[in-house]
Amino acid sequence: MTRGPAARMTAALAAAALAFAGCTTMPTESAPQALRSYEERSQNMEIPEPRPDTAPDVVLRDFIAAMAHPADDYAAARAFLTGDIAGSWNPRRRSLIVEGVNVISDGDAPDGREVYTASGAVVGQLGDGGAYEQAEGTWRGEIAMVRDRTGQWRISALPDGIVMERQSFVDTHVARNLYFVDPTGNHLVPDRRWIYRGTDDGAAALLDLLRRGPRPQLARGVTSPLPASTTIEVGAIDAGPGMAIRYRGAGVAGADLELLLTAQAVWTLADAGLRGPWTIEVDGRPVLDRAEVAWTRDSPELKPFDPQRGPADRSALRVLGNGALYAIREDGAEIAESPWGAGEPYLVSAAMGIDTTGEEIYAAVARGEGATAKRSTLYLGRPGQRAARPLTGQTLTRPSWSPGAAAVWTVVDGGQVRRVGRFGDSGALTAERVDIRALEPFAGEISELRIDPMGTQAAMIIEGRLVLATIVQNEGAPWALVTPREIRLPEGTVPVSLAWAPDSTILVGAWGAEAPIWRVQPDGSSNYMLPKVNLTAPIAVVAASSTRIYALDENALMELIDDQGDQQFWRPVPKVSGRAAPVTAE
Repeated sequence: MTRGPAARMTAALAAAALAFAGCTTMPTESAPQALRSYEERSQNMEIPEPRPDTAPDVVLRDFIAAMAHPADDYAAARAFLTGDIAGSWNPRRRSLIVEGVNVISDGDAPDGREVYTASGAVVGQLGDGGAYEQAEGTWRGEIAMVRDRTGQWRISALPDGIVMERQSFVDTHVARNLYFVDPTGNHLVPDRRWIYRGTDDGAAALLDLLRRGPRPQLARGVTSPLPASTTIEVGAIDAGPGMAIRYRGAGVAGADLELLLTAQAVWTLADAGLRGPWTIEVDGRPVLDRAEVAWTRDSPELKPFDPQRGPADRSALRVLGNGALYAIREDGAEIAESPWGAGEPYLVSAAMGIDTTGEEIYAAVARGEGATAKRSTLYLGRPGQRAARPLTGQTLTRPSWSPGAAAVWTVVDGGQVRRVGRFGDSGALTAERVDIRALEPFAGEISELRIDPMGTQAAMIIEGRLVLATIVQNEGAPWALVTPREIRLPEGTVPVSLAWAPDSTILVGAWGAEAPIWRVQPDGSSNYMLPKVNLTAPIAVVAASSTRIYALDENALMELIDDQGDQQFWRPVPKVSGRAAPVTAE
């Protein structure tokens, strides 16, 4: 089956996207998703319980640890409260993650009562359905304690809401990807959620999160064939291994939409370690009318939707050096045909896309000589063919392709985002202005812009800040970058270059010898420094496939191979001499 969306599917997905777009407010009452009951928790999970004859400050710290366990409406935390407060406390007002909690006694409370001030530096908050979002500031709360009738210290007054220490949050929650659909219906888009790990991840709970839709920041850029009104049942099948998924009231019409419904469910479950096989019913009949099919991530119809792999896994590496493009073959570097390999025009950055037929297409920025040395020109075309020149400016950022080589993006003169492609019925090559009014809070030069593998988000460096924005594919109007959010990097990290890995994490090349390259989660929940052995900062360009990461450092083009275990180190890319920038297919 081909993956090109039918017109009826596109219309249906557009309608669903409008429905999501109307739900963009983060609820003020939220909690992590508890997958099963408190009693069915993992035997390996140590959940704090009140201990007899314990000092009040220790009781308070045990309570703070218990707040990380949401099962049974926070029954573990309520056990530390007096009876009346246990019934009135509202843990769903908000869920904050702090670096740590400091507890200080006020020292002047009446006899029989203790009052403490607790505080912590806020690093994040957990929204509806376990959606993490970076946050900052200071949390501070006053907590009073009294002795109950048995003489044990219990909390008698406290602020509403949940506060979790970062380490406790990581110990009690696990990140899982929900997969929604890009507006074309060709790609699965990950939406990372943090799930309470008190029990095994349940299929019904993950599918229910899918039904409830994407996080607000993504809502205008993705869609889903699964209506929010759908009822979902997960149970055993009549014979053989696996489980059955039954959708009621889904109203899904057409084979294309049913395939998407199947793909997003199976890949969401597989990513959580629930590999199936799955039989799937929609309103009482087998999905795609295939009663005999038990679906897994390896089903031939679903493998093309693999969200962990991309075009870079199917195309040879190119490099840009001395103003020209080269293909890296087993027997060496092969210079590209003119104009891509002639050195005139002198290419300073490049990108390679793979169109829907599997053919390669280049985009490159060239810098003129002599009197025009301050002008940059975008070249666009196929290998070995004459290139078009649709755009010029004083400066153009390194180009970045949308999926399927539908358009190439660049930033003109640091502040005008352009999307270049053949739009509309005429088929003429057009440089369309992208609406970036939503980026006004992030004033300054955009020095880097990269489009994610699904074409739904843009990562940018704006005046040294890493900023993400969602792409809205407007019909009859310019596309737009909306809901911008800064992903704060570790202190002292100055980003220089960006790349999206096929798994939709972000690679950040930076200044500084101590931490030259980072991998960042788009929700900002975690980032970690990659090995730095043999790297010399700054990292001018980064690129990646699913198995390799490429970095152009101060001396050479280096690569890091993912399957080398704990002995990972950077090594020069074979067959490449001198400093050359990596160009992987997008």
